[in-house]
Amino acid sequence: MHIIYDVEEMTETARGWLAAGSVGFVPTVGHLHTGHVMLVQSSLLTCELSAVSILVNPVQFGFDEDQAHYPYSLEGDLQLLDQEQVDVVFIPRPEEFYPAGFSFQVTPSGPLAERFEGAARPHYARSTATAMTKLFQLVRPDVVFLGQKNAQQVALIRKLVRDLNIDVSLRVLPTVRERDGLAISARNHLLSPSERQAVPILYRALLAGKALIEKGERRRAVIEKAMIAMIATEPLVKLDYMALCDPDTFELMGKKMPPRLPDLLLAVAARVGTTRQVDNILWKSDGYWLT
Repeated sequence: MHIIYDVEEMTETARGWLAAGSVGFVPTVGHLHTGHVMLVQSSLLTCELSAVSILVNPVQFGFDEDQAHYPYSLEGDLQLLDQEQVDVVFIPRPEEFYPAGFSFQVTPSGPLAERFEGAARPHYARSTATAMTKLFQLVRPDVVFLGQKNAQQVALIRKLVRDLNIDVSLRVLPTVRERDGLAISARNHLLSPSERQAVPILYRALLAGKALIEKGERRRAVIEKAMIAMIATEPLVKLDYMALCDPDTFELMGKKMPPRLPDLLLAVAARVGTTRQVDNILWKSDGYWLT
């Protein structure tokens, strides 16, 4: 496993990949967990070469979160990636990735950039789009592997690739969960025992919305009300938003959805103690759920 810290070395290494076969890429912010491992393994099975980046984007944090609260474990991350036999790990130095005088940024617009996570986290969409554009330029992947848990980030990256004609394909893998349904996240270990017991209510609320839809309910307000009421039973969970929306544009569904559903995302975000939790499930118009 080759570890690269230098931006120029990453550029030179990527140039040498042109004749080596397809390159899979898993972008991360570190503190790797089972969800990341699934992405890495998918890359290893699909592509001739696999690269992972570890970059804590210094402008991605919102609310009272900051980099000091983000759980780092670089030594453990590198050990895990070595065990998985990843080819390259790119850990760009922040002062090189965002050098002094850095002024050009990719700024998305519209509901996808401005609602939900975009409204909650200052510069969320812009920092995501800018960082991913730079990583794609440096690593030059053929296939990028992402997790469905961060649905709005997935949608932003998909639109970035489409609108700027970036020559990569995206593979989105289902959310990896604990046995009680909690979506695996780097921040879960910050939960107290009582908070950890409470937070699976988010997934149960999503499943309650799914059950109503499967029974034929199409009124968005009725579905959202039932989901919100379920979350309200856990006083430690402070709801930020609950939405039924288009998974690509994040436009809200109409007041009454058609009998034959289009692609539909049920998304939720909440504060639990010092952590912010997001989760979602996705209905595909092909006739199945990603839960």
